[in-house]
Amino acid sequence: MTNTIFEAAVTRAIVKLLLGNRKLKPGVVITGGDALGIEDKIEVGRHAVETSSDLLHLEFRNRPTPALTGIALFLPRDGRCHIQSGCHLWLSKAGNRGLILPQAHVRGHFRLAPREIVHIDGKPADDLSDGIERASAWLTRQVMRPNVQYDDAQCTLRAQAA
Repeated sequence: MTNTIFEAAVTRAIVKLLLGNRKLKPGVVITGGDALGIEDKIEVGRHAVETSSDLLHLEFRNRPTPALTGIALFLPRDGRCHIQSGCHLWLSKAGNRGLILPQAHVRGHFRLAPREIVHIDGKPADDLSDGIERASAWLTRQVMRPNVQYDDAQCTLRAQAA
């Protein structure tokens, strides 16, 4: 699987984890690529404010093997952009919709809604590290399912749609 196909497959799986069967609508943008430096974060934050769109950036490492290394959120509110980097996916024991956990010192967690990223006060009740591990295992199962064929055109189109 090439890096492009891997990134598209992970993006599609994350949208499924966070939204379930609901469809993403205008108001939220999902991007992927390298981890963002401070200057890149400032620029993306400006863009989020200009477009009034919440942005979820998936950070990927390409070498030695491709991997999702982090998540950054850009939330334009009241003319300013709140940036949360170093976020993780979290999944409950019941395996229903996933959440986005910010770094430990940040209050609350985030839920992806079709038109926005919503901040929810408080951390999930379950053990945080177990939930992060469940989300990682779920994501791996989705991307590496047996007998699933990926090709560049299919993943590029679906990644653009997401």
